[in-house]
Amino acid sequence: MALEALVLVVVGALVWALTRNSFNVGTLVGMLIGWEVLFVVLFGIQNLRLRSARKALLSIDEGTALRIDPTGVAVRRSQRDKGSRTSFTDVTPHPEASELDLVRWDDVTQFAVLGTSMGAGPVLRLEDAAGHRWEVPFSWLDALPGAVDSAARAWSGGRRGLDVSGLDRPF
Repeated sequence: MALEALVLVVVGALVWALTRNSFNVGTLVGMLIGWEVLFVVLFGIQNLRLRSARKALLSIDEGTALRIDPTGVAVRRSQRDKGSRTSFTDVTPHPEASELDLVRWDDVTQFAVLGTSMGAGPVLRLEDAAGHRWEVPFSWLDALPGAVDSAARAWSGGRRGLDVSGLDRPF
């Protein structure tokens, strides 16, 4: 914030020095007020984004968040999307890691990256045929979307891949 204020003062002084003969004081004051309004708006947006990111990142638990293997895609149980249309009572746990919910390759209906500029950034969304959804922020994962896509294509025998078209959204 101090650096942004310093830049604001330097730009204001530069504008005043270059234009003091051609502009009156009212124009200069109007320009400075415009810069200050812009500074306050951008600072507010940055502050909201950082708070949202901190909230998302503080919710990280220890352990595996995503596992891809020959049986399917397994996601940490705490990442269940509360907006899912159905109850999670019929979801089977992964046979080797009981804290993970398993979605078999034949039941995967959506395996995609949803882009967002708020919070922890883009999320990986998994949805099964019954309508259950899980979302894991990519900032939690040690792998990039390309590596997750390659693993999904390899373990599913080429039947499923990660849809990364959501990363094309700018906002």
